[in-house]
Parts: sequence; C-alpha cells; structure tokens
Amino acid sequence: MDHGQTDREGTGSIARVWEGDGVPVVSHSTTPVGFVLSAADNGSFMLRGDAPHPACPACGLATVRDWVDPAFRLTGRRLDASYTYDGYFVASERFVTVVGERSATFVDLPSEPGFFAVVPQVAVAFDSERRGTRFDDLCPTCGRYRSVAGATPAFLRLGGPLPDVIVRTDVEFGSGDERHPLLLVGPDLANRLVAAALTGIELSSVATT
Repeated sequence: MDHGQTDREGTGSIARVWEGDGVPVVSHSTTPVGFVLSAADNGSFMLRGDAPHPACPACGLATVRDWVDPAFRLTGRRLDASYTYDGYFVASERFVTVVGERSATFVDLPSEPGFFAVVPQVAVAFDSERRGTRFDDLCPTCGRYRSVAGATPAFLRLGGPLPDVIVRTDVEFGSGDERHPLLLVGPDLANRLVAAALTGIELSSVATT
C-alpha cells in the first residue's frame, strides 16, 4: 500500500517534506480544493502485539481504528507524521500543534509519549466509479472488503474546498489490516503543514467530480 502517495512524476504534488529537506514553498496558479495527506512508513505494526484488537469474527479484519496497542513501540520516532504497516497514521506533538487539537481525534500512545494515532471524524465522499476503484472479497458479516485498489489520484464528490481540519475518505484502501482511508486537508491547513516543515509528510492535490 502506498499510503495515499500519488505518482511523483505528476503535477499534483505540491510538497514533499521528508526528513532533512528545507522548508518548501506551496505554489499553484490556481488553488486546489484540498490535498491528500500522505506520510512515510515508520516500520512499525499496531495490530501485531500481544494485546487482542477488535476484529470481525468471520473475516478477522480490524473493525475499530481508534483502538491502540498499549505496548506499541514506534520505530520511526524522528518523523512528525508516519504510517504503520497496518494503516495507522502516527503524529508527533509538533504535528498536533500545527493542525490544532480539534482538527481530528488524537489517541495517546501509552508506550510512546508525545505521539498519537490520528483518527479523523469527518468523512467525505470518494468517487470510486470515476477513479475505477476495485472492490474484492466482501465479508457478509462486517460489510468490509478484504481488498480495495485504486486510491490515487483521488477523486472526491465535493461542492467546495475541504474544511480546515483533517478529514478522511468514506472508502478504505489496501488489503487486509493495512486498509485505511485517505487522509485529506483543506488548502489553508496544507499551507500551514508545509510552512512548518514537518518531517515525513507529502501533500498531493485532489480532483473533484
């Protein structure tokens, strides 16, 4: 899973803020309605510890994304934003300060003070038909697909710019327990993230239908 990262040869990417980069500048002839918030992999798993996590009794897929393993250990601690291999977006205190505590739910990680699992509460409609997204292996018990392919470039059903908070798509992408929604931000929040030079993030513009 590419964790929402788009083709880096395309024109949609506005900023790649990996560790060690200087402060980039957002520059567009026209302002997009919003951006996909992607992040580097941190080399960790949330769901493979000893603590049992909520899962579907039939297919075994994780069912609750605000659950965290109390013993979770983060490998990529130098990143302000990163993804676990099983689809958890992990953020530093610096990240939370930039986006604001009310922009999403930030779940404390007990074994990693100063880091949080980010759980957006606002969902936006993803245009799966226009994107040509493929849905495979539906579980009749929980209603989840084991595999969903075709996330980026992202097409959204929107009537205007995204709000100045972190939102998520109403579709989760990936396979197995790595499935997760795309995280998205509005133009103003995207500019704040870029100006803060946070490590690990990449922002790519979205299209609307």
